Amino acid sequence: MATGHSHQSTAARLLRSDPVVKKKLREFLETDNHTNFFFIARAWFIIVASVALALLFFLERESWGLSFWWNIPVFIVGLLTVGASQHQLAGAAHEAVHHTLFKNRKLNELAGDFLCAFPILISVHQFRLYHLAHHQFVNDPKRDPDFALLKDSGHWLKFPVSKAKFLWMMFRQIFLIDLVKYILVRVRYNTIGTHAESPYLVSGKGRNRIPERGAIAVFFLVIAISVAGQRWGEAWMIPAGSLLVWGLYALVLRSLQHDAYEKAKIAPVFHPRLRFAGQTAVFALIVAGLSFWQMTTGLLVMRAFTFLFYGATVTTLPFFLILRQVIQHGNGDRGWLSNTRVFQMNPFVRYAIFPFGMDYHLPHHMYATIPHYRLRAFHQFLLSREQYRENCRIVDNYVIPSHTEDATTSERNPTVVEVLGPEYACVSDEIHIDDSVLDNWEVEGKDALLREGRITASTAHRISSPEDQKPEPRPLAG
Repeated sequence: MATGHSHQSTAARLLRSDPVVKKKLREFLETDNHTNFFFIARAWFIIVASVALALLFFLERESWGLSFWWNIPVFIVGLLTVGASQHQLAGAAHEAVHHTLFKNRKLNELAGDFLCAFPILISVHQFRLYHLAHHQFVNDPKRDPDFALLKDSGHWLKFPVSKAKFLWMMFRQIFLIDLVKYILVRVRYNTIGTHAESPYLVSGKGRNRIPERGAIAVFFLVIAISVAGQRWGEAWMIPAGSLLVWGLYALVLRSLQHDAYEKAKIAPVFHPRLRFAGQTAVFALIVAGLSFWQMTTGLLVMRAFTFLFYGATVTTLPFFLILRQVIQHGNGDRGWLSNTRVFQMNPFVRYAIFPFGMDYHLPHHMYATIPHYRLRAFHQFLLSREQYRENCRIVDNYVIPSHTEDATTSERNPTVVEVLGPEYACVSDEIHIDDSVLDNWEVEGKDALLREGRITASTAHRISSPEDQKPEPRPLAG
């Protein structure tokens, strides 16, 4: 149960210096080169199985004596399961951002991109430029890029917020316009990097946009080749034409000078041209490969995959992303122990909305390089420490209250819609800046960047009076 803001700074200082925590932390930080292959394979198995079963139903429905209208619930269930599993892939990419997907750095980057990020139209490096700033300057309205993303996508809220207002914002997503806008903004932030909110981006005078515009052109040309080939051509023309388009684009990337690519203070693991070539290659392989399969077998695999996989990319995936991003830091402050929470949900909600340990978001923000599969155990260990136990806010369920009471207070934990209201507004006067997220990366001008962050923190004004427990409405940080 979270305590008053006057005690949180002291609790954070004591917990960080606790020798028992320091000793145990070494065990929880261990990662490897094999565990996460299971989680990635599980997500892809569910995606492939969902598409295959839906396609089987669409083909055999009439022979089973079922009416056309049965297609609608099957399609919706397919979108939900595929979108949830795409969120799992995004969670794996998030692990790669922190170098906790795999121990080997190159494997971490390649698997994170080719198996997880590229298929859902993001990239690990661009995600890193965005996400590490969120960790370093969490809930800072000027430097946390989550604020800018949510403003740009129209999902900006000011906290505390009433249950009705929050639920209306969620209900509004049914009309799809907000979802499409959200995913397009997210692609701009986490794929092509055409935003200026990350403190790690370098102003690129004279930089052209050939890599990004070329990638978009490849996407549209591959789609056009697939459609034209299926209507008027031969099956072999689709992979051949797609390979030709991609090969020409790869030659363009190879010919560009280094200045043509983005400039960032965090050095990429691989040259940016690999990212652009890889993203377009994965897309071309999926579209051309499934189109060829469809033409040679007669199975509507490309059509089913397009409607379910890419349909989920612009509907259920952004919906699940919003359900998580809006509430993880909403109504929180900038304290080490009070900027986010721990969420206890049923397995289905956890799979769809809190992938890869994102339900244990407070331990993750405390120590961002703990692998997701160790966060639950780390949380259980931290509950043995009084400073954590008294300041950790645990949230049970989304809307319906849990009947389980907190053993330390004989009170039940709040739901998501409750924790966003005035009663649970965090008002710690601590401003935590997590410089440790940059420890494992080569950062240009690192000392200046850290110094600038400290200056920003020292001049920020926070509510610190114990007599005034009502915070001013605070913007959302996802």
